[in-house]
Amino acid sequence: MPVNLDSIQNLSPELQRAFTATVKAEAKPIQAITERKGHAEERLKLLTEVIGKVEDVRKLLPNMNTPLAIRELNLSSTDEKIATGTADKTLAEPGEHSIEVLQLATNATALTNRFEDKDKTQIGTGYFTFYGPDGSTRDVFVESENSTLQGMAAAINAANVGMKAAVVNDQTDPERPYRLIFKANGYGAAQTIEYPEFYFIDGQEEFFIEEEKGAQNARIRYQGFDLETPTNEVKELIAGVTLNLKGVTEEGKPLGISIGQDIPKTTVKMKDIINGVNAVLGFIQNQNKMDAKTPGYKTLGGDYGIRMAENRLRELFQTNFAGGFDSPGKIRILSDMGVEFKKDGLLNFDEKKFSNALNADFDETVRVLTGDGLRSGFINQLSGVLTSLTTSGSGLLSNQKQSYTDNISRMDKDIKDREERLDKKSEDLKNKLSKVQGAFSQLQAQQQSLAGMGGGGGGGIPMPAPGG
Repeated sequence: MPVNLDSIQNLSPELQRAFTATVKAEAKPIQAITERKGHAEERLKLLTEVIGKVEDVRKLLPNMNTPLAIRELNLSSTDEKIATGTADKTLAEPGEHSIEVLQLATNATALTNRFEDKDKTQIGTGYFTFYGPDGSTRDVFVESENSTLQGMAAAINAANVGMKAAVVNDQTDPERPYRLIFKANGYGAAQTIEYPEFYFIDGQEEFFIEEEKGAQNARIRYQGFDLETPTNEVKELIAGVTLNLKGVTEEGKPLGISIGQDIPKTTVKMKDIINGVNAVLGFIQNQNKMDAKTPGYKTLGGDYGIRMAENRLRELFQTNFAGGFDSPGKIRILSDMGVEFKKDGLLNFDEKKFSNALNADFDETVRVLTGDGLRSGFINQLSGVLTSLTTSGSGLLSNQKQSYTDNISRMDKDIKDREERLDKKSEDLKNKLSKVQGAFSQLQAQQQSLAGMGGGGGGGIPMPAPGG
């Protein structure tokens, strides 16, 4: 805490200056420690920043550290108006499939008779009972305030009877276009709804179900078999694949479903890793761009930790990863798949070359990236290098960070202890100077009193000279 240098009450200017000068002199060691602490904090910030960039890369590696993690599947349909879908990379296998969609699953629907308007004509008051597909029943009451088509729809929707109601404008009869449509919540033949009879009193017009369609299952033909499914989301037909049926195929024109490696998605994941490593290398290069005007505490240039970090990364990216394989192929080093150093010291990633490597021999490229079960590939070794830099307790950079953190904590304690001692010394000095000031004031008062005893002659009693 800063030492209080405020003026001391009733202290002469000379003694006040002496107090201030003494305290400032005593505070100089504290200022020196505080300055050293500030420099340490600057370097700690730089270490924290580079460790954060390394950790950003480490977070990406689980997406590429095994053949399964690297693998991404893409499902394509020859007609997305009929069906789309997704493939679970942990379950599905690349391949071609042919499917006919004979019928879509539908929910039960019904239309009422027609009305001239939707919010004026009174249907009447009363109640009716809905019977759900599970055998449950639910009563819906219609009062005078909701006895129009709109009011009826709102009452049914609020009653949670397993279906929804809405007013539709059916222009097949422009003079009486408004009807109520009912749609069951569930799809498939098992979700058939039993519609009630509607009995209302005091209505202006009769209200009844005019058209009705039952629920039905989807029907598909796969590998010569006709199958039915209760919904348009088909999950069990092809292992690991979910199909969303949207339309019906023409007779004799089956739908083609293709499941293949999603090379662009894998390429993006690799690009993210290279960009992350470039962020680390770029940071290190900027630290080394210091000149005579750059304060040493504002850079990590020349620091042992970041020099070793850069050396380990550069060595890794130039390793022959296929050297220990029994039958190495064409992909041996990272430059074979489009990753190599540029003149500026950063990495270049040729996305097209990487994609071509995957397309030409997916398994071989993946083996270089992840290893073969006995030998580590690039991603696993990169994980090891990054771990050696930032793992708590053993990481090169994390240990440096901890050293700076501990040193700053020690300086904080030293500053606090010195400030407390200085504060006590300054209080003691204030008390001593106050006593000196009091003694001077008392002596001056005595001199003035003695001088006053000399009467009107104006002469005072002389004070004895020191030693006289």
